[in-house]
This record gives sequence, structure tokens and C-alpha cells, in this order.
Amino acid sequence: MDPIPYTTLGTISVVAFTVAAAFKVERRRAKLDLKPPAMTGDRQFELAHRVHANTIEQLVIFLPLAGLAAFRLGDVWAGSACAIWVLGRILYARAMASDPDRRAAGMLITFLPTFALACALLIVTLGDLSGWG
Repeated sequence: MDPIPYTTLGTISVVAFTVAAAFKVERRRAKLDLKPPAMTGDRQFELAHRVHANTIEQLVIFLPLAGLAAFRLGDVWAGSACAIWVLGRILYARAMASDPDRRAAGMLITFLPTFALACALLIVTLGDLSGWG
């Protein structure tokens, strides 16, 4: 198996961001003494929870694509996509904490590598199936 250091580092970064978002939710919950399963009552808690939930929603789409891309498109492409994805998540989380109406840029930056990997993988696979490649 070929080594994929950039994809590995990128994937670890993706997972680290996701875990950090979960910890932020739990820190807010503890600070407010908000007992599970309560999900409302404090705006900052609700925003932190939304960042985490949205990250999980994006994660289940992005990570399989990144894994496939490492082998089909190359390690640098997949690793770069991971780095851009994490940057988008960071911008999204910061916007949600300060002004949720400004979260669109972070969402777009998160969406772009997901969309690009999906399209590139589709093109490469269709090329293989049709004999283009």
C-alpha cells in the first residue's frame, strides 16, 4: 500500500476539529449546568451544538470521499482537500459564535472540497469504465 501522509494528517485534523467541537458543546453544557437531554435555553450552547451537529453532517459525506481520493486522485489532492475542509469548519464555527448570519463563507469553503472530490472521483471512475483513462 502506498503511504498517504498528507491524507493521514488531513484526516487527523478533520477528526480533531470534530472532537474539539464536541468538547465545546460539553463545556458549555457543564458551565450552564444544562442536564442532558436538554438542547435549548442558552444561545451560545445552541450555537456550539449546531456547529458540532453540522460538522458531523458534513463529515459523513467528506471523509469517505477523502479516503477514496487518496488512492484515486493522489495523496496531495486528498490532503489538501482535508486542509481546506478544516479551514472552512473553523471559519464556520467562528462566524456562528459571533454572528451566525455570516456563516455562509465557512459553509462554502467546507462544501467546495467535498464537491470537488466528488466530481473528480466521478470523472476518473467514468473514465475508467468507458476506457477514457
